[in-house]
Amino acid sequence: MDLKKPFSVVVCVAVLGFSSLAGAGEYTMTYSKGELRNIQGVKAVHARMVKAAKLYCPTYTEIRSLADVRTCVNGVVSDLVGTVNHSGLTRYHDGDEEISRIVDANIDESSLLQSELDQG
Repeated sequence: MDLKKPFSVVVCVAVLGFSSLAGAGEYTMTYSKGELRNIQGVKAVHARMVKAAKLYCPTYTEIRSLADVRTCVNGVVSDLVGTVNHSGLTRYHDGDEEISRIVDANIDESSLLQSELDQG
């Protein structure tokens, strides 16, 4: 069974407020469901989203505004995270301290889920 799940996002730059920064376009990013089963995979998928956003958005050399570049990249990554709609990915993207600690400690996400069940 192939676990690769491609998704394609049409970036609505007007909605995100980047109409003057990035041309409307479509791009594809592929991830597998298996990657989102542990925090290391979530981190890898998020890193690829950031890379895709940086390729999509204009560079500092093109627009001479680091703030605008960051705004574009952050907006595209947020849009991608929302499209995938995975709680661990969303928590990692939002800077959840517990998720960050787990990533830093290289602990499997199942440990976090079990501790949440134990506390709940």
